[in-house]
Amino acid sequence: MHIPDGFLDPKVWASANVVSAGGLYYAVKKVRSTFDERRVPALGLAAAFIFAAQMINFPVVGGTSGHLIGMTRYSPSL
Repeated sequence: MHIPDGFLDPKVWASANVVSAGGLYYAVKKVRSTFDERRVPALGLAAAFIFAAQMINFPVVGGTSGHLIGMTRYSPSL
């Protein structure tokens, strides 16, 4: 995160950590049950593209900075 120290209340970041851990657990479980081995490289390429796109930063109020957030969606019809 690109925020100053003490910017978030501990209740906020602790709650965000719990929600993030739950989302990560669900995502890993879903990928393992849905994707076969030949789709994993495509997932890696999508992740690399999103990582590169997030290098674009812009200023946000309060001395913080933000960046683009990307996401991919699995479509069984592909």
